[in-house]
Amino acid sequence: MKFLISLFVFILIPFAAKAAEESGVAPHMTWRIIDFIFFAAIIYYFLKNPVVNYFKSRKEEIKNSFEEAEKLKAEAESLLKETEEKLAKLNEEIEKILNTFKSIAENERKNILKEARSTVERIRENIEEEKVSLVNKAKLELLKNLTENAIDNLKKKLSELTPEKHLKINKKFIGSITE
Repeated sequence: MKFLISLFVFILIPFAAKAAEESGVAPHMTWRIIDFIFFAAIIYYFLKNPVVNYFKSRKEEIKNSFEEAEKLKAEAESLLKETEEKLAKLNEEIEKILNTFKSIAENERKNILKEARSTVERIRENIEEEKVSLVNKAKLELLKNLTENAIDNLKKKLSELTPEKHLKINKKFIGSITE
């Protein structure tokens, strides 16, 4: 490659200068063209490798970036799929939990109703027992009052009883027995 550049600089430039002179271009213009070509050749010579290396490295960077982007895209798709699966499982788990809570709530409701019915039944039994107890108490109280009244009446009548009336009652009693 260096050979071609040196061939170009030393052989072709003079031919280009000669051709430019013969074509009617001003001689100072010829040297400007030669200077430009020489300057371009020097720039090409010194910048060729850095420019080629830059574009090669840039190409590699872009290629690596593209590969990295592909990897990231694949990872993202994998994560998306995994997340969607987890979300589906989560929805199923939520349904299970809700069904479990509904079942627990239903059982608790049944237990509360059963306990409430049992409590109501015990209260009814207690009320019935209390009612019977109160009725019996009232009967005893009434019997006691009647007995006390009867005794008071009997005492009163006995206190009013004279010996003649006493004798008459005895005769009547004895007469009822003998008959």
